[in-house]
Amino acid sequence: MRSINLAIVGATGLVGEAILKLLAERQFPVGELFLLASDNGAGAKVSFAGKSVIVKKAEDFDFSRVEVALFAAGASVSQQLAPRAAEAGAVAVDLSPAFRYESDVPLLVADVNDELLAQARENNLVACADAATVQLVRTLKPLADLAPLQEVVVTQFQAVSATGKSGVDQLAQQSVRLLNGLSPSEAAQAQIAFNVLPVSGQVQENGFTSEELKLMLETRRILADQPLSVQVTTVRVPVFYGHGQSVSVRSIQPLAMAQALTVWEAQNDVDVLDNEDPQAMSPVASVEGEPCLRISRTREDMEGSGGLSYFSVADNVRWGAALNAVKVVEKLLKDYL
Repeated sequence: MRSINLAIVGATGLVGEAILKLLAERQFPVGELFLLASDNGAGAKVSFAGKSVIVKKAEDFDFSRVEVALFAAGASVSQQLAPRAAEAGAVAVDLSPAFRYESDVPLLVADVNDELLAQARENNLVACADAATVQLVRTLKPLADLAPLQEVVVTQFQAVSATGKSGVDQLAQQSVRLLNGLSPSEAAQAQIAFNVLPVSGQVQENGFTSEELKLMLETRRILADQPLSVQVTTVRVPVFYGHGQSVSVRSIQPLAMAQALTVWEAQNDVDVLDNEDPQAMSPVASVEGEPCLRISRTREDMEGSGGLSYFSVADNVRWGAALNAVKVVEKLLKDYL
């Protein structure tokens, strides 16, 4: 692939840092690289491919200098700057929820609906699905190709890094305080260390939280051709990185586990594990080595009606967010730029 000039907005955040590492590891053909952040991050020096790059203020950047701009800085920043980048001729690849529900903006999960990138040049804007959605859809789409899916029930064990560095810092600080016999902190709204919070996000009028609705709505949009009911319960757990998802799925036509294992094993960056090593199935293991999705606890329902259940884990920062975005840009460069 030819080289392109690339900007990363939010380069000093968790996802921005992970994107940089993946670009280097995958030897992405970067021409000029521009690292951008808010006032707080501007001026910092970041190492990339053996060179030191100074982070610049995002609001002052001229996006006509790049062909692709990756946005990993939150919805408010994307709403302000992504349209500016698109108008300047750069393809804005946005990881925030800012544009995920707009009908004229393709919502992408790499290796699932890459063909939608053909629309990218219509308005120079692409939305990447949430990390949790990427994790769920990557397991569901191969099953949907076997038979139309009818019902999916998900219990998600959400890592604190879903809220960025602030979530990681809060868990670390609360853990230290509690281990030293202190209260979590006066500023903490809820104790996450050594605890499980049954509410993640904001509770809506229908009783679901914003995190649950995000996973439900994005999955339905991406798998819009399926007669699909999706029910989600999300709980925040004291894990730094790596979402866990317990999934039960039922299709219109019965599915055998052997079929599911075959199509899952055929995917890139997906590992299907046996059920003998609990550590290998855990979120902690998902952050080690190459970023991948791990599927385990696979089983058929006891009634023999064709329903399947399984457990998946993936590093939500490196795999669900960063790798998905990098693969979207790789596909964009290969076929559409």
